[in-house]
Amino acid sequence: MLASLLSRATAADLVTSGDWTRQINAADLSRGAGSHLISQHESPVGVTLVSVSNTSGGAWRLKVRRSGGLWHSNVGLRVRRCGDGSGTGYVTGGEPYVDLSNIDAQICSGAGDRSYVSLQFEIVGVSTTLSPASYNTSVVFTLE
Repeated sequence: MLASLLSRATAADLVTSGDWTRQINAADLSRGAGSHLISQHESPVGVTLVSVSNTSGGAWRLKVRRSGGLWHSNVGLRVRRCGDGSGTGYVTGGEPYVDLSNIDAQICSGAGDRSYVSLQFEIVGVSTTLSPASYNTSVVFTLE
């Protein structure tokens, strides 16, 4: 009889799409030759879209972190939620930028299914004192 009272847990699905490449060059000098680089660079709004489905109406938290690649320690990568998407559930939080590191950080939370929740990224700390290189990293999303 006890077995009939237990419910089977199911995992929700997380789908992300998007990619952002930002080439920083002489056009990003604040006042032309001999000046400093503009230190902050934002991606287009909605450069990454996140969809959460098969939640059965349950609550969830979206976490994110940087992973791998060549990344300078003086440069920061941030992410923020800039749109609610659509669906039967809701999403909350994540409007201010969240700094990314190699440790999961929560961006936002919600409940139920949401599609096309839009995100925006920002690179901060760019400077002419950085060694020229092709810096890159991956962003890993986790749904709890």
